[in-house]
Amino acid sequence: MFERLAIVGTGAIGSVIGGYLSRAGRDITLIDTWAEHVDTMNADGLHVTAENGEFTTSVNAMHLGDANRVGEPFDAIFLAVKSYDTVWATHFAMRYLKPTGIIISAQNGINDEVIAPIIGYSREIACVITLGAGLYEPAKAIHTGDPQKLSFTLGELNGLPTDRVSALAEVMNDIGPTKVSRNIWGERWAKLAVNSMANPIAASTGLGSAAVRSTPGVNDVSINIAAEVVTVAQSLGIQVEPISGIPADDYLPTDNAEAMEDLKSRLAEGASNLGAGRPSMLQDVMKGRKTEIDYLNGFVASRGDLVGVDTPFCDGIVDIVRRVERGEMPYEESNIDPLRAMV
Repeated sequence: MFERLAIVGTGAIGSVIGGYLSRAGRDITLIDTWAEHVDTMNADGLHVTAENGEFTTSVNAMHLGDANRVGEPFDAIFLAVKSYDTVWATHFAMRYLKPTGIIISAQNGINDEVIAPIIGYSREIACVITLGAGLYEPAKAIHTGDPQKLSFTLGELNGLPTDRVSALAEVMNDIGPTKVSRNIWGERWAKLAVNSMANPIAASTGLGSAAVRSTPGVNDVSINIAAEVVTVAQSLGIQVEPISGIPADDYLPTDNAEAMEDLKSRLAEGASNLGAGRPSMLQDVMKGRKTEIDYLNGFVASRGDLVGVDTPFCDGIVDIVRRVERGEMPYEESNIDPLRAMV
């Protein structure tokens, strides 16, 4: 069913996906705009480093501008571009799909709402990513975190357990443990909460994935951001799945101080499984790139406006990240002091 594959966008996540599937013997083409990355992969192979070892595999990498040389169309194309590139990338990918081909959104944010109206709701599958990745040099990808933990959650937008999602899960198991969900929107919002908690705080402070969860004061801000995500989602009628293994309702405001301390402890315990990875938004800030803040906390705030839910923590962190992104201030922990004062 998925014999010919491609991935548009081979940054950190895209390179990990492409590297593991290439090593497994899958027919996959890696398409990207970073010329040095593409050329180095074709010349020397793609090197992937993980906690349980490392490997170098030959890959079929292609410059975006050379895609017009693709002969046979693809059964499926992974979209692993930044959220702000979703529209053009979807239109680009459509040209190289079979009539029955699908697009798989392997991105941060809830871009299914953008992709599906373009290609058709029956031709998009959501992919929630729970592995960590980094890419700081061309053709050298890093898979951070525990390779034995859940890496992907797949689902049809309508929640049906179809044969094609099961077949895709078998393919994705070549990368890491994959499950199929009947509540992919709840999974999406749970991952949106994780990203909204970690990414902007890391980008604002320079703290890594584990430190964001375990640093006193910082975790208070993260929890309040999660509470806003859950409240907005529930107001939209979405049943949010557990966030970092913790029931979504546990993040909601409470006067029970003991319950809140227990939540912080559970988050800190989970931090030990995150390794030394950096959230993607911190990687973007370090590279001087545009961030996805408008598609994470900014998205939550915009949806909050639609349903009448105030989101002061999301609003505040959006402002801070934009200022860091513009170079008005360096990323340092004191940047989030105004949010700490709100707790």
